[in-house]
Amino acid sequence: MLLTLSITGPFFAVIAFGFFAAKRGWMPDGAVRSLNVFVFNFAMPALVIRALAGQDIIAALTGPMVPVWVLAGGVTFALAMLAMRVLCGGGLAEMAVSGQAATIGNIGFLGLPLMLAAFGDRAAAPMAVVLVLDLTIFIPLCIGLLEWASGKGASLKLIATVAKGVIFNPFVLAIVGGTLLSLAGGKLPQAGDNLLNFLGDAAGATALFSLGVQLASRQVEGEARTISLMIVMKLFVHPLAVFTAAMLLGLDAANTAVLVVVASLPIAGNVFVVAERYGIFLQQLSAAILLSTTAGVVTVSLALMWAGL
Repeated sequence: MLLTLSITGPFFAVIAFGFFAAKRGWMPDGAVRSLNVFVFNFAMPALVIRALAGQDIIAALTGPMVPVWVLAGGVTFALAMLAMRVLCGGGLAEMAVSGQAATIGNIGFLGLPLMLAAFGDRAAAPMAVVLVLDLTIFIPLCIGLLEWASGKGASLKLIATVAKGVIFNPFVLAIVGGTLLSLAGGKLPQAGDNLLNFLGDAAGATALFSLGVQLASRQVEGEARTISLMIVMKLFVHPLAVFTAAMLLGLDAANTAVLVVVASLPIAGNVFVVAERYGIFLQQLSAAILLSTTAGVVTVSLALMWAGL
């Protein structure tokens, strides 16, 4: 337990620092955007490339991790939609947002640095699998359902926009770069390697501090039943679904542990970005992100303890 807290404690402490700084009024307008530009476009991609350089990402993308994550995510997405309909009376748009909230964790700002700290570089390949599948399957699925609910259907323009967003996503480009580097032997000139290390080392703390600042602007408002449903689906149902799928499909214990911990991460902020575009569940989702991140101190720690850390 002490080992687990020594891993998770500093991460959530930095989130708390960012939250405190924002509440004290120390972060001027535009500060979060500036931090996020650095984290999303430079520091995190460097961290991903560096971590993947020594991994066999091709084997990961063609192995059992892909069907495990797709099966677990698909079941969780469907269950979340069904629960939103039956328990909360939500329409298709609300059901879609609930499905995305249940399956998309905060990988970019919390998951990547935390998983690499907890499991080392062996977490890089599973994280790459999760990022690729979330960006190409579950986020587009939610957007498609929201468009359908709005009466527009899935137009070619929408498909092209989503595809462009996936292809040019900095994390996807970093995964491609890390994979190519791995295939080339994982070696860069010393100056390039030093640059990746320098940027990657800045990723974790900056991302977590920025996450804390963003959380400070969120309010706990909205229907409690809806908020509770999204939190329970993400923090408990999704990890259980991943574990079950891993057992059914025979995934090895090491990668099962990584994927279960990833599934226990709190709801991602980009779920709110998608929902905001369509004006769906803004208060409830904002509250669910804040509360799931707070509860994540416990659930992620418990998942890591279960994984033997």
